[in-house]
Amino acid sequence: MLYRRVITWHIPLAVLTTVLLLSTSFSFYDGDRYTSVLFHWFNGGTLLVAFFIATDPVTAPSSNMGRIVFGVGIGLVEFLIRTWGSFPEGVGFAVLLMNAVAPLIDHYLRPRIYGRDFKGKPLKTRAEKQPAKAQE
Repeated sequence: MLYRRVITWHIPLAVLTTVLLLSTSFSFYDGDRYTSVLFHWFNGGTLLVAFFIATDPVTAPSSNMGRIVFGVGIGLVEFLIRTWGSFPEGVGFAVLLMNAVAPLIDHYLRPRIYGRDFKGKPLKTRAEKQPAKAQE
């Protein structure tokens, strides 16, 4: 799907990297209590969610920065539910929660419209930016 450009790399990389960083750091802290990254990646639906479910273009944010925040949120909620929750698989809850938050992510991290600044005002042209030359 990445090869055919159906999805972008932002959400899968953010989900897998967040799970990698959290599980590795907690596993180094106490390896007997916390599971490794391999458990989190290959046990359950983490890879399925990262590449197929979370990248749904209808429910995912539209900006690239929003997609990264969306993926980090899914990875964080998934790790929290798997580690301290009573459910062995927190991926479904993570996706549902982040789908509910996706409109807020789109609202606060919307991309700049071409030819306009972030407030929506037209950008100044080069002629408007340069000071007027004094006539001699």
